Amino acid sequence: MVHSVTQLPPIGPDLSTPEGKSWVYRLEASRCVSAAKTLQEHHPYLNETPTYIILFHSIELGLKSFLINSGIPEKDLGKTPYRHDLCALYKEATRRGLALADTNAAQIIEWINEWHCKGVKIRYEFTLERELPVCAVVLPLAEAIIAASE
Repeated sequence: MVHSVTQLPPIGPDLSTPEGKSWVYRLEASRCVSAAKTLQEHHPYLNETPTYIILFHSIELGLKSFLINSGIPEKDLGKTPYRHDLCALYKEATRRGLALADTNAAQIIEWINEWHCKGVKIRYEFTLERELPVCAVVLPLAEAIIAASE
């Protein structure tokens, strides 16, 4: 027997509006950060693939939340140049007023984008040597982006 669970849409703003769509992206980004923190607290190895996957995705969702808030339709974020390209998302977000205290944010995003954007190498490429910023640097960046999207 296979068990299942039904996940209902979150209760909050009208999810058909830009405000509601931005809110739900921010909510899911926050849930990803929460999961990454749980891994950090309860897993003996702090910088492993699952944590990076979750953190990179939270950054993508946070940037998309910011961009929806700034007037870009959600459907446009699924198209080129945006899609999963953290650099394109971040560049557009900064053009639209995103300002982060971390002066290294652009460099970190460029660094991790190599593993997140094309081919989602962080999820599928296991035979290459990886050099990535420690998760303790990526996590506060994700949190700052999420906070800026409010």
